[in-house]
Amino acid sequence: MESARLYESTSGLRPFLKDTARVGAITGWALLRKRLPTLPRLHRDGECVILWLVDEDRQAKEPPLAVLATVGNRQMHPCFPAVAEQLGLLCGTDTAQQTTSSYEVLKGHQYWHRLR
Repeated sequence: MESARLYESTSGLRPFLKDTARVGAITGWALLRKRLPTLPRLHRDGECVILWLVDEDRQAKEPPLAVLATVGNRQMHPCFPAVAEQLGLLCGTDTAQQTTSSYEVLKGHQYWHRLR
């Protein structure tokens, strides 16, 4: 899929993820597609690009929203380590990646809830 179309897909995703964070939740791809019908079905690599694009223009103090998009039974998205690296977050080992993911989810919930 061309990058312009992927970027277009993120326009509704960022506000949806902000709302998700405000209520202290996370979301899976099935719900994302249901709430945002323009979001295309993508391979994991395409999902990774969209997750990175969601946070590409975030303010320095804002926690990443991409971490709120999970897979399976509320598991960290497999692309999170790559997205985190692109965003300048340190992850390290598999255990550290999960810890970083959980910490960023918590930070996002607190940050966006405060801005209600």
